[in-house]
Amino acid sequence: MLIPARRKTEIKLIINIEAQKEFYPGYNLVTRGIFYGARLISSQLGTEFTGSDYDSIKKVYSIWICMNAPKYIGNAISIYSIGKKDIVPGIPDRPGSYDKLSVICICLCDGAEDGQELTRMLNVLLSPSLRTGDKIEKLENDFQIEMEYSLGKELEQMCNLSDYVEEIGIEKGIEKGRDEGKNLNLIELIQKKCRRNKSLEETAADLEEEPQAIEAIYRIVQKYPHASCEEILMKLKE
Repeated sequence: MLIPARRKTEIKLIINIEAQKEFYPGYNLVTRGIFYGARLISSQLGTEFTGSDYDSIKKVYSIWICMNAPKYIGNAISIYSIGKKDIVPGIPDRPGSYDKLSVICICLCDGAEDGQELTRMLNVLLSPSLRTGDKIEKLENDFQIEMEYSLGKELEQMCNLSDYVEEIGIEKGIEKGRDEGKNLNLIELIQKKCRRNKSLEETAADLEEEPQAIEAIYRIVQKYPHASCEEILMKLKE
């Protein structure tokens, strides 16, 4: 993403946005956000910078929108960033040299009354119970967002797509109904079977799964035998 800067130049930011249906899918979202952000930083080698030109690394934002947050959290937004703390003062403070990664967690709780304009707007936009026409009306009247024809059509397509994804319940070949926490557990089990040289059919039988339901994971585990569960999951989503 390029944004205007004060000196009539452009600033490049790398922004990753993820949607999560659960606040705690078996791990802390901010930890996963840091992992994603670190990968986005390291992937800049050879594109944004070469050799030891580390000052050319572009800042990375990993934004997580968590639907169905528990009521004790409500509608909330937190930012996690790298900061400087002087134990023994003396080192000059140059934020541009270390401010390279921020993780932003946006929690949405449709039934909660707290929050601010952004979370209220996102609750409307991502609500599974509101029809497209009702969303457009609320966005226009409550948040003064002018819904031009093209924007309205895009919103309608987005709503239709989300309905479709909800109905078929799959993402990148992962079996219906599994959340990421369960996927990580499944990957770990398949890794153990592969270390024992179990075939796809034997692994499926041991796990009481259909071979086609775990084939994608099994093939990637075989291709990357030393990868972690999280790395295998990332490769499934590529």
